[in-house]
Parts: sequence; C-alpha cells; structure tokens
Amino acid sequence: MDTVQLFSALTTIGLFVFAISGALTALRNDMDIFGVAMIAFVTGVGGGTIRDVMLGSFPVWWIASPSAVFICLAGAAVAILAQPLIDSRLKALIWADAAGLAVFSVLGAQAALAVDAPAVIAIFMGAVTATFGGVVRDVLLNEPPLILKQDIYATAALIGAAVYVGLLALGVGTNFAVVTASIATFAIRGAAIIFDIPSPKYARPRKSEQ
Repeated sequence: MDTVQLFSALTTIGLFVFAISGALTALRNDMDIFGVAMIAFVTGVGGGTIRDVMLGSFPVWWIASPSAVFICLAGAAVAILAQPLIDSRLKALIWADAAGLAVFSVLGAQAALAVDAPAVIAIFMGAVTATFGGVVRDVLLNEPPLILKQDIYATAALIGAAVYVGLLALGVGTNFAVVTASIATFAIRGAAIIFDIPSPKYARPRKSEQ
C-alpha cells in the first residue's frame, strides 16, 4: 500500500469510528435519526475543519472530499443498527473515540506538515484534529467534553502526533511512522481507559476561607 492509499484508508477509518462515537452519544441522549446523523457528521469532520480554519487551508478538507458525508452517515447507520448488540453504549463510544483519536492525531499532524507548518504546530494540529470533533459533539449535547475531564485524552493525541513528527524527522518511512504513531496513541488511551489512569493535576489545593 502506497502512502496516498494509506492516508485515504486512515481517513475513512477515522471518520467511520468517530461518526459511530458521535452517533452513540446522540443515541444515549434519545435524539431522533436526523439528530443522530448530524452529531455523527459533526464528530467526524469537526476536528479537521477547525484545523483547516486555523491553518488557513480553504476550502476545508471535506468540502473537497464529499465522500466524508457518506462515510459519516454509514457510521451513524451502523451505530443505530448495532444498538441491540451493544451491552453498553458508553463503553462502545469510548473505544470508538479512542480509535478515532489514534487515527486523526496522525492525519492532523500530516495535514499541517503538508502546508509546511513547523513541527511543533504539526503536533498541536494533530491533537486539535483528534479531539475537537469530540468537543463539538459534547458541547452540542450538553455533556462535559472528554478533553476537559481528568482523563489521558488530549495528552495521548499529542504524544501520538509527536511520535509521528519525530519519526519523520529521523528519516523513518512514512508508512512505518503512521502505523507506529497510531498504535502508540491507541495504546496510551486504551491503557488510560482500562486502568483508569488520570491525567496529572498541578493545581494547588484551595485554602479554606477564614
């Protein structure tokens, strides 16, 4: 598989699993079919849209690739049809979100590198792409965004994007860098989910009022 085909496949996978996570969240909130489809779409394309706006890349990526709409709708349909087979929609959406996080952290970093953004910006854009679709989803559904909880979430995306950018800087092949960085992101996020590992806090305890 050449690099173009790899990125195309990852985009499809990322959109599909993020759309599933968005649809499952909407279903947990008892939304109708239109609402489920809309939340699935926003979750799938939201992070990449915000990234492109910040990078000044217009039109944003899914306008030039309308197949993204149908991939998101397919993810929404799968989520709706699979409901009877899923014991916990919450667990399913968390793992679908983790898979999307792993893929889009790399795709976001690559999109920034493609427009000659500095390495540090590429890493940041990887995290933006991977997390902000979920932020938009949660805000629309009036749920606390995962990125603002004490979970290893955005941190996993940042590390994954950094692994990708770092490997490319070392001259490693793109395909190997993509696979390694995606696995690293998913492993970190998966470990945080399974073992309930919180993100470290550094805030001072509040002094009791006199």
